[in-house]
Amino acid sequence: MTDQPADATSTDPTRLTLRVEHTAPLIDVPGLDLWLVQIQADGEPVGSLRAVRGLYAGTRQDESDYEWGEPCSVMEGMPSIDLAAASEQDWLPEEDKQLAELRSRLSAWGGHCAVVAEQLLSDEAVGLREFGSLNVLVFDQFSLSAPWNDPVTAACAISAVAGRAAGGDFLLVFPAGTGTGGPDAALLEEAGRLLWAEQYSDDLYCLDLKFDHGEGLAEAWEQLLARVSS
Repeated sequence: MTDQPADATSTDPTRLTLRVEHTAPLIDVPGLDLWLVQIQADGEPVGSLRAVRGLYAGTRQDESDYEWGEPCSVMEGMPSIDLAAASEQDWLPEEDKQLAELRSRLSAWGGHCAVVAEQLLSDEAVGLREFGSLNVLVFDQFSLSAPWNDPVTAACAISAVAGRAAGGDFLLVFPAGTGTGGPDAALLEEAGRLLWAEQYSDDLYCLDLKFDHGEGLAEAWEQLLARVSS
């Protein structure tokens, strides 16, 4: 696995699109949104990505400008959000029913989501009190076939999804190791590190968008854009 594929022409990123399916709860309570993303090259599937969004206190992003189910170019996914800007939030109280509800819903998904619930959302683990963000976007399944399966392409696809699903008050969570995360868990972890996610435990990498200034994201997009002119 390399940062740059051998044949830059065959992996021209302008050929890539994302087809997003999004499901959300009917009642706006602390719960989960599911984002299923098919990655396509010239209209043909080359990979997939699943993200589970845990919304603390029912906080939602404005999604009115996105037409669900329609393909969008990965190149259009360069986030316009200000990753450094976010409103101030109080630290979580010792007993938080909303947090307990979110933890229960996330744990019910099992796998990587259950690990996140245990390590980040439990009172014993302190969890989100260590971060400025109260919402989580958990990337728990990922696959990308050759010749697209390089960390730069993966990181930019992930950032394009995060730009739609998350804002400045979100914690992006990636698996560490290969125990969870789908067939390309190692690539998912490497993409997270490329975006400057930091290792939180033996199982998790985290990127707190409330305090992240987008340096890793900018570097990844710079490398991807270089392929367009190569």
